[in-house]
Amino acid sequence: MPKYLVLPKIGMNMEEGVITEWLVNIGDYVEKEQMVVRAETDKSIQDMFATDSGIVHKFLVEVGDTVPCQEKIIMLLEKGEAPPADDAVPAAKATAGPAKEEAPVATISAPQPTGAPISKDGRIRISPLAKKVAKEMGVPLDKLYPSKEGHRIVKADVLRISEELKAAPAVPTATKGEAKGYTPLSGTRKVIASRMRESVAKKPRVALTTTVNCENLMSFRNMLKDTQKIGYNEIMLKACAAALRTFKDLNIITHEDGIITECDMNMGIAVEGANGLVVPVIKDVDRKGIFEISTEFLSLVDKARNGNLSMDEMSGGIFTISNLGSYGVESFDPIINAPECFILGVGAMIKTPVVIGDEIKVQTCMKISLSFDHAIVDGAPASKLLQKIKTLLENPIMMLA
Repeated sequence: MPKYLVLPKIGMNMEEGVITEWLVNIGDYVEKEQMVVRAETDKSIQDMFATDSGIVHKFLVEVGDTVPCQEKIIMLLEKGEAPPADDAVPAAKATAGPAKEEAPVATISAPQPTGAPISKDGRIRISPLAKKVAKEMGVPLDKLYPSKEGHRIVKADVLRISEELKAAPAVPTATKGEAKGYTPLSGTRKVIASRMRESVAKKPRVALTTTVNCENLMSFRNMLKDTQKIGYNEIMLKACAAALRTFKDLNIITHEDGIITECDMNMGIAVEGANGLVVPVIKDVDRKGIFEISTEFLSLVDKARNGNLSMDEMSGGIFTISNLGSYGVESFDPIINAPECFILGVGAMIKTPVVIGDEIKVQTCMKISLSFDHAIVDGAPASKLLQKIKTLLENPIMMLA
């Protein structure tokens, strides 16, 4: 009897992946836990291992396909075993190397719905999550169709068709050579775009902004630098974790139609990775000293720039920091990284005239903006959290208490 390898679910938020490369060939014998496929998830590109052993008889999906988690991707046979009688699709020919993706022909055209796939009992073949998202976004089920004929409708199809329905009327079809200035989104960029749209659509975001006097913060960092290389991001991670520890009711993330409370203080920080924006997560920040946080943070940034972050190193966050100050950005309202409920946008440190007592002095200040999910958190507790973060950054020695 044939055995099948499926696309595993890695992380709570993973729903599907894009097959980017086969790491085995037709006819290869695969050992259990051997890496067999490279797939692009919602966070990064991951190598995934076999959950069984056998000879690779057939790839059930192709490079470039978007595959839901737990869908069969490889058929395995034992040595000398004949393929099943209903094996209608011929096995691919053995190749000298992993399967190569053919260069796609880019087109610009109006949506071409083929109709929702119908099961034998007359129901539309759609995942429960996709059906829920379609209802929330007001997308009629009869307008939905999968990205590949024969597949069921998944959440990504709902988001894609929602955008198509909002788009302008038909654009003349053009071949790759004729499409002026057109570049199709890469797999990573498509995933980032999809998650950003989903966050905006499902999380009513409100941003609160305040100004931080950075004089004590700079002195504190200079004091720490005498012992170990420390950046401002590491201090901010510690400050945000300390503030959240004060307001335990805000240690939450969303999950389906509810929330998960009393979460661990796992803090994410947005960085530019090898394939686009990634958010490495430092676990249990409230239990670690700033030097330990700094060592871990620098290691994760190095992995991000080389595209080597694991799924575990990007999962489990409850709060994210996005610091654009080094780019000269003074203030911005970041988009929440679902399923989290908070993200802090950090601006540039700028010399500013400040009233101290009855005098005007030049001080280095920066603006910070806390975006929060107003469906889950009210303005008053979010304001208290932001004020606590400001207090800790202006008096960072308090974090050591």
